[in-house]
Amino acid sequence: MRTKELILHTAVTLFNEQGTGKVSTNHIATSAQMSPGNLYYHFKNKEEIIRAILDQMYAKWHPIWSLPDDIQVTLEDLRSRLLLNFEILWEYRFFYREAIALLQADAELKQKHQQMMESRMLDQEAFIGRFVQSGVLQFNHGVDNHRQLFTAGWIVATNWLGFLEMNGVTVDSARLQEGLELILSIIKPYIAIHAGEGNSYDHIEKKLSED
Repeated sequence: MRTKELILHTAVTLFNEQGTGKVSTNHIATSAQMSPGNLYYHFKNKEEIIRAILDQMYAKWHPIWSLPDDIQVTLEDLRSRLLLNFEILWEYRFFYREAIALLQADAELKQKHQQMMESRMLDQEAFIGRFVQSGVLQFNHGVDNHRQLFTAGWIVATNWLGFLEMNGVTVDSARLQEGLELILSIIKPYIAIHAGEGNSYDHIEKKLSED
């Protein structure tokens, strides 16, 4: 692992365990077994580290919401991508625990996050559109609920893990599946009736129960 990647990996681990407030750059350097000077060569302060983590998180999300042009997507594709989304949320859970405070404390981070959100909204709008084009999702004629649909799913996804932790629930793979089920319940009214077994909600519910 390169030094810069090691710093980010170590910082994410410590932030997840202790919160950003309790972790200093010296703590990160010590845990990464390097000198503070080596860390400062790559990052001037903790704020720069958090901004770089946001970039890293965004880069991991990009392939999830980018579908190949040459495939006919199914509801199973949607299910698998949503589950990957929860895994990334869990990997960087400190950010969503502290998002409001972090964004208020760092104007540059806030601007970066807002720009990423705008870009991600467009990505997810195109993502949902692919499932409409493939006949997996179906909206009433003349009604465009794409943005409402993925906004509702986004709110559930980004708050589900925090909800569990606030209530003392241990987060494991089963809890990620529960979050997936919640989002599937939101999109259920839009799943095409004649999508076929591979796309049917009942088929997905059966798979979830088997998992």
